[in-house]
Amino acid sequence: MIIHILTKLISLVYNANDISFFNCFGGVDLPRSGLNRELVADASIALIEECGAEFFTVNELARRLGVKPASMYNHIESIESLTGEVGYRIGSMIRDHLLEAIAGKHRDEALFALCFEFRNYVKAHIELYKVIMGMQKDKNSLTEKTCGQLIEPILAVLSDYKLTENEIMHWQRILRALMDGFITHEHAGEFKHFPLDSNDTYKIALEAVIVSLHSAEKE
Repeated sequence: MIIHILTKLISLVYNANDISFFNCFGGVDLPRSGLNRELVADASIALIEECGAEFFTVNELARRLGVKPASMYNHIESIESLTGEVGYRIGSMIRDHLLEAIAGKHRDEALFALCFEFRNYVKAHIELYKVIMGMQKDKNSLTEKTCGQLIEPILAVLSDYKLTENEIMHWQRILRALMDGFITHEHAGEFKHFPLDSNDTYKIALEAVIVSLHSAEKE
């Protein structure tokens, strides 16, 4: 009853567009019964997606779930461990999208599909991607597994080219650097200084990689 009354009062003060913003900073959400680790991870991803990675804290998550911050530690060891678990799940989501994008495709067609799907997905979920990028400085098994998920589709594409194992590992680094670097600059608005389509720039970069890949192939 109290939550219902508070929600009514909030709706009188804030319009519909303001409610989403208000929720990001401790708005009223219905408490969830049967709280478990999976629900906590789901709520974490939703909070990051909606409010930004920089506002992902135990206090904010507890408000979203309608519990006291101290109660969160019945389901998580620490904010670091939760961030790692969330990052791993985000990595799984990205991997699944990439594998779906390259299904039935090979070589150059698969490479284009992989790189454009990666760019499109990360642009649409940039806050989630920030979590993964923040994990890179932490050396632990979960970080390694998360990175492995991101690399898996890239290795699948590169395996169609006539390259040695070492060359494949070098080229996956090059592709990751290209995709991540392009998205980072694009998100920062650094491609707005000239009236050129960034899609064309991305395509040119990928075409240059493909030419080099063909040159590197062994007969």
